[in-house]
Amino acid sequence: MPSKYYQRNFQPGHFYHIFNRGSHKQNVFLDKQDHQVFTKILSYYLIDPTGRPLHYTKRTKYVVPNHEQTVYLTTYCLMPNHFHLLLKQVSPTSQDGITNLMRRVSIAYSMYFNNKHNHSGNLFQGKYKQVHIETDEQLLYLSKYIHLNPNKRGSEPLQNYQYSSYPVFIDQSPTPKWLHSEEILKLDYYKNSKNPQKDYQKFILDSKPLLKSISPLTLE
Repeated sequence: MPSKYYQRNFQPGHFYHIFNRGSHKQNVFLDKQDHQVFTKILSYYLIDPTGRPLHYTKRTKYVVPNHEQTVYLTTYCLMPNHFHLLLKQVSPTSQDGITNLMRRVSIAYSMYFNNKHNHSGNLFQGKYKQVHIETDEQLLYLSKYIHLNPNKRGSEPLQNYQYSSYPVFIDQSPTPKWLHSEEILKLDYYKNSKNPQKDYQKFILDSKPLLKSISPLTLE
């Protein structure tokens, strides 16, 4: 029986923690361009789920039309050897939106990385893992866990970390059309808040321990 972390049954209207790391824990983001290319590939397929394949090994300009999104990205963080995505399966008529998104992103980024860095073999450590989010509390604390990942790197302020959705959450950066931070900030915890962004920042920076139930697996 396959592990529950690899079962691809995404229910419309539900949230999922998607994560993976480099094969043998190797870094998959080596420089600023790598982070930017992964983010651009991800945003391309979020905005245009049925768009033509994106090949970063070719010098081609792509015009991305506005199509109905089948998946919402609510929270993300890219670390040197792994990534975290908090996704919502949106489409009420399809269960394969996240599956298609992750397949296309993984293929496009692997092609780019292998070509640029003369890398051979698998870039990622097998198939990505998934955790189904079952409660609003788990959803909120998981967003905190994802945004706190850069703390493992040292004393750099979280808001200065460029490869995370945290600056958007605290209104330090404009919200791109492919990121839906409102899915977190509209939870009942903030329904009476006059400034959800400020209150969310306090929540991230407080010293309360994370819930052990937020995600059964973690990556180092």
